[in-house]
Amino acid sequence: MADYNGTAFASAGISEWGFIPVDWKLAVPAAVNAPANFTINTSPFANDATREIFLKANYRWLTTHGIANDLAFFSSMLRLHVATRGTLATALANRAVIEDEYVDVLPANADWADVANNIPHAVYNPNVVLFIKRYADAIIHMAVYVFLARGHHWRPEFNELYDRLKIANFIPTNPGFAIPSNEHLFRLIIHAFGIRPLYGVATTDAAAGHVTAAMQVRFAPHAPIAGCAQITTLRATISQMSKEAWWTEFFAKFQADIAIIDTEVAAIGAHPTQYHVSARVLGEANRTMISGNSKIAFDRLCQFALGYIDHLGKKHPLSGQQAISKQSGGMTGLAEAFSRACDRFGKPNVDVDTMATFLAQT
Repeated sequence: MADYNGTAFASAGISEWGFIPVDWKLAVPAAVNAPANFTINTSPFANDATREIFLKANYRWLTTHGIANDLAFFSSMLRLHVATRGTLATALANRAVIEDEYVDVLPANADWADVANNIPHAVYNPNVVLFIKRYADAIIHMAVYVFLARGHHWRPEFNELYDRLKIANFIPTNPGFAIPSNEHLFRLIIHAFGIRPLYGVATTDAAAGHVTAAMQVRFAPHAPIAGCAQITTLRATISQMSKEAWWTEFFAKFQADIAIIDTEVAAIGAHPTQYHVSARVLGEANRTMISGNSKIAFDRLCQFALGYIDHLGKKHPLSGQQAISKQSGGMTGLAEAFSRACDRFGKPNVDVDTMATFLAQT
């Protein structure tokens, strides 16, 4: 649960643009006649012959650049599935990328039908084909979710998150072949498509209910947005606070600040990609920054939020948040005092018996 309760980067990301090694460029041969603009759920392939050319071209590119046959076959099959979802676009602006990671690949002997271009029968693995059919969409959904929440497709520190997501999406650990690493699955194999088309697949599937329950909750109403998770996580904490007996007294003191946070969260919800740290690669012209008033309101409320989360205990989903902690610098004496006070409100023989008393002393 913690991965969608604020573990996204709380401040500006360290990089808006990321690149992959040339070995992992996406083979889009001229014979495929890919469209300029992507259209989700509309295959770019005119017929099975062009699908086969796309598959062969990717296998040829990968193997001639040192990628092992088994990994090249898996990668080519996954790429074929992703492309079939309607994600190919030759126009860089439509893909929202600045470096073209497509590459035109020429066939051996100038003919894709030549046997020299065939994928060796010994490499064909029906278990891979079945795995792609069952789980390729989930791989897209997971990659998009992590990009939205963390600002990058993959980093070593994301492995634990991806492993949790794979379990939640029922990805088998032993499907009859060696599953590629998380770096391969979520970055190297699919990076060249551009995150904007992949985002289109994920949001289209989520809206249609074609995602697992684990992903549905993560995309409802939208995934955490890297760059403003401190605001949305603060709002989640305030929502939890509103269930407490002392809420009326707390709300009375901070009503104006809470209203500012509510307004900001509503704006983020209406246009989540505009607020993302990598807004441009999601197709936005510019990034919308969190308002100055929201930053002031955050500063006024963050220590109470951290104290309350500490009071809730480590088993509560909010305990895994990092966004408020990172942005605020962590708990201060006020947060520690508020945590202790939350433990004692309403109990007899205590020095701070009500929220009103505590707030009057701060």
